[in-house]
Amino acid sequence: MNITKLFIDLMTHKATTTLATYLLKPLIKYFDPISCSQTGLLTMFFERLTDEGVKWLIKVGSRILGSSAPEDLDGRNRYLVNGVAIVLDSIARFGVRKPLVTSRPLMVVWNFTNLCNLRCKHCYQDASRRHPNELSVEEKLDLVDMLCRDRVPLLAFSGGEPLAAPEFFEVAEYAANRGLFVSIATNGTLITEEVAKRLKKLGVNYVQVSVDAATPSKHDLFRGIPGAWELAIRGVKNLVKYGIFTCIAMTVTKFNVDEVPKVIELAKKLHVPRVALYNFIPVGKGTEIVKWDLSPIERERLLYYILREFMKGGIEVMTTAPQYGRVIASLLEEYGYLPKVAAAHFYSGSSEWGKVVEFIGGCGAGRVYLGIEPDGTVTPCVFLKIPVGNVRQSRIRDIWMKSQVLWDLRDRDKLKDPCGSCPYKHVCGGCRARAYAYFQDYLAPDPGCFRASKYL
Repeated sequence: MNITKLFIDLMTHKATTTLATYLLKPLIKYFDPISCSQTGLLTMFFERLTDEGVKWLIKVGSRILGSSAPEDLDGRNRYLVNGVAIVLDSIARFGVRKPLVTSRPLMVVWNFTNLCNLRCKHCYQDASRRHPNELSVEEKLDLVDMLCRDRVPLLAFSGGEPLAAPEFFEVAEYAANRGLFVSIATNGTLITEEVAKRLKKLGVNYVQVSVDAATPSKHDLFRGIPGAWELAIRGVKNLVKYGIFTCIAMTVTKFNVDEVPKVIELAKKLHVPRVALYNFIPVGKGTEIVKWDLSPIERERLLYYILREFMKGGIEVMTTAPQYGRVIASLLEEYGYLPKVAAAHFYSGSSEWGKVVEFIGGCGAGRVYLGIEPDGTVTPCVFLKIPVGNVRQSRIRDIWMKSQVLWDLRDRDKLKDPCGSCPYKHVCGGCRARAYAYFQDYLAPDPGCFRASKYL
């Protein structure tokens, strides 16, 4: 039977609740009873696979994406159906793997253009002007169609500065109307009130604005243009005004680590619900400031600080550093309970979600998401610049299933020591882009990890 279709039918109320039980039959043979009993993950899932359980899954998916659960699952909300269906289809295809490997990407991060109006010191694209072989507008619209055919639920526009490309609005609106969850990573300087209003109208769900310091002069120095901070904050205020879920993103280095508490307080004052603290990865222009990378002990202190702030509540403080999963897992081992946990840098929940940490599994490069360059080149991650295909020649689903690089990244047993022998490799795995940046080997250890640093 078609498990994915059945689950979609269930979620769109085309099936009766009795099919919830029927759905389990073809799935059971794929499950390892020992691992299931040890983790309790599937028990937790099965208990919720009822009419109320479907609503619970939708609620969790919506929370992750910074939105409320919709009444209608058709049209622009189709991404929720596709997202949950991917998880079930992945379990059916690959079994319960630690960490989870999805049968197609949950998210694609698209470096839409290399155009940019700033000159950031850490830019992973080294962006300023268009790529000479950038996809045409027609090709960009075709790419959206491909993502929809391959049922990729989430599309994140990045760059460069995506809002600097005149065709952005046409492509983003087309993606939203096709049922993709549309998010943007932006420097915020171009978000006037009119732009914010337009983003809301065309269906942008989530906007991440880079603010690398609460001190204007420090942010401007990092971003390379005087006045960038004022424009970014204006952008944040406009997004909040029009009810778009807004996240402040900060790339943390030695240069601005002392600004982290101030940025969190700034976010609270601006009524921004989430702060994402990004791992610095020395690629692109970032190779020129590699000395600014945090030491392993500095990163470890930051991770524990993030956890303390997260536990306070009131605002979600997340990080893209995969070692955060190891911090959560080790504390759960030591104390047996935390009031709430961050199962990943994009989701928080009650303590029962501690069971899920090792399935979410830290670094998701090539495992749950892909990057696409302005010329259509596909990479495991926007920071991990290893070509694994091109959308001009191949479909996303084919690249996803056939690339040996991607399959290597999905197998934590292939990691080299000390990451490979680490007891937390399933919840962390190290940042593969950092490993490649430092050692030109995507299976090498992540030198930023406190545990790994003892052996490097």
